[in-house]
Amino acid sequence: MKMNESDDSLDVCGMCCPMPLISLSKSAGSLEAGKTLRIIGDDPIFEQGVRDFCELNQHEILSVKPQVGRMIEIIIKISESEE
Repeated sequence: MKMNESDDSLDVCGMCCPMPLISLSKSAGSLEAGKTLRIIGDDPIFEQGVRDFCELNQHEILSVKPQVGRMIEIIIKISESEE
């Protein structure tokens, strides 16, 4: 897999908290463990919100890259779910 490739992607630019995290939760929940999700957002608290979400759900952050303007690209690896 190339660095900028992922199994799925989600663009939450223009959304304000808590909508990016709601969208992230739905997308992450639809992916199998081990898959990757690329999420791009521009809300001022987007990066911290994703970090908190990943810590809470034990997902692994693979990369965090600033993009144009306030946009940030974060790639996460989905963890095993607790069922």
